[in-house]
Amino acid sequence: MERKQLLMLNPREYEHPLDKKALNMLEGTPGLEKVTRYFYKHGLERILRVQYTGSYLKVKETQFPDVYDVLEEVCATIHLNDIPDMYINNESGISGFALGSENPMIVISRRAVDWLPHEELIALIGHEAGHIKSGHMLYHDMAQVIPLLGSVIGSATLGIGNLVSAGLEAALFEWYRKSELTADRAGVLACQDYKSFIKVLIKISGAPKTSFDKIDVDEFINQAREFENYDYDSMDKVAKAASIMWQDHPWTVLRASELLKWVESGEYQKILDKDSSECLKCSNCGAELKIDDKFCGDCGASTTKR
Repeated sequence: MERKQLLMLNPREYEHPLDKKALNMLEGTPGLEKVTRYFYKHGLERILRVQYTGSYLKVKETQFPDVYDVLEEVCATIHLNDIPDMYINNESGISGFALGSENPMIVISRRAVDWLPHEELIALIGHEAGHIKSGHMLYHDMAQVIPLLGSVIGSATLGIGNLVSAGLEAALFEWYRKSELTADRAGVLACQDYKSFIKVLIKISGAPKTSFDKIDVDEFINQAREFENYDYDSMDKVAKAASIMWQDHPWTVLRASELLKWVESGEYQKILDKDSSECLKCSNCGAELKIDDKFCGDCGASTTKR
């Protein structure tokens, strides 16, 4: 399948509104600034990176070149200028994640490589690259370590209480889940076939490997539409919120439902149809840009991050 390179794609073009709303709430949560400073001061990103790079297999042009080709294709399609490092881990299921705000990296499971066809692997890697492109990584990294810092956060040293710590953790996970909805859109823009992305969600949801060739995407879409109807009942909204409050990922059926809304709204196609000649301008000041520009020469705005 031939994919269109989305030159100068700006994350604001596909950002999910719930992501932005949850981010605003998170940034207004007491204690966030102190925890962020603690995160940087103690080099927690470096600790996470050492943990993963010391255990997993690095993907390079000369090591797993087929997978590296997919990564390069994804970055070219969604216009992520700096190709992040990528590693393969030994997780038993189909999974992927990104980490590192200063030196981003993507980790995918060996099952993802073994079991996903080309289009679906692009969708999975595109989702993780979307997190990096949208500048999600600092708070994503913090979400991984903040549960372990509960006692530290609640100490007199940082000057914020345990109740604030709990509120911050809840707000962080709330945003983390909503950021997945933005990254899902990036995954679809990377593969440019929303049904391929939905197939990945089905497989992540627990579809048996023996049934992969019998997956009925339309049936899952029907299930997503059925789930969508529950939003009209306020009690169901409360029940759903309470049941996922401390999870870092939203339900896969909910993700499919939100993705379908976006595709059917016409916004997805609008991005694909945009004339690339119109994209070579700074979204902040309108100045003309070159394809390899990472920052606008006139106003200094980043061409790849929000």
